[in-house]
Amino acid sequence: MRFTLLDLTKEFSFKVVGNVNLLIDNLSSNKMMNKNSLGWAKNHNILSSFSSGAIICSVKDFKKIKQNQKVTYLISQENPRLIFSKIANHYFSSRKVDSHTNYYETHKQNNKIKIGQNAFIGENVSIGENTLIYHNVVIYPNTIIGDNCIIYSNTTIGTEGLGLTLDSHSNLYFKFPQLGGVIIESFVEIGPGSTIRRGALENTIISEGTKIGSLCNVGHNSLIGKNCILTCNVVTSGSSTIGDSVFMGVGSVVKQGLKVGKNSIIGQGAVITKNVPSNQTWVGNPATSILK
Repeated sequence: MRFTLLDLTKEFSFKVVGNVNLLIDNLSSNKMMNKNSLGWAKNHNILSSFSSGAIICSVKDFKKIKQNQKVTYLISQENPRLIFSKIANHYFSSRKVDSHTNYYETHKQNNKIKIGQNAFIGENVSIGENTLIYHNVVIYPNTIIGDNCIIYSNTTIGTEGLGLTLDSHSNLYFKFPQLGGVIIESFVEIGPGSTIRRGALENTIISEGTKIGSLCNVGHNSLIGKNCILTCNVVTSGSSTIGDSVFMGVGSVVKQGLKVGKNSIIGQGAVITKNVPSNQTWVGNPATSILK
């Protein structure tokens, strides 16, 4: 789909600062922008980080920034996330993945991997050598799995997160686009019944050597570092960043968008509600630091 910003201003009553005739052909975050992409900003700090393309933003955030001449600003009186979701669902519906065509038989012919019975493997999935996929695993499209991985039964990879925004006018929820993928690097293990959500616009990444226990949830856009251990029932909410060599105890939770520094220990049942520095141990709800 290709359209100009002029088309959007007629539909959503934006105040445009910049090139109203800019051609848009893609959606992206602030980390992926190009001159013909459309993004949104949830605060003025993120808005300031955009260097090209068109950005949907609020009036108050626009007033706080220094304008970039390479950026076109679409200033809205409504929630920028909601407007972005509506545009994505209307103009980019063709980018939604096919979650029903099973390429199991194609991958089954690869003698460098092992796949159990009743697995689902979607389109555009890559599975590395010596990787073992157990029975009843579901791998959705746009997933990359490295070498020497083990994915245990009833795990789902690339599932869609909730990503909902309420429209106060219609009192209906709109789905934020879930168009990214999942990258699982080599020597990763994922326990039975766990789910790895695909990224919204970017990728969810599980780095090399990490071990994930059963019944865990890795939220969309999360980045899990190298050689981490996530024990059973661990939840990393959307856009969490877990540093290298982090240990997370049973039932621990990281709130959306937070960072846990490398070599840290998160105790059993701990709920992380603020960023955790490296080399610390945090316990409790809300979690606080204790001496190692």
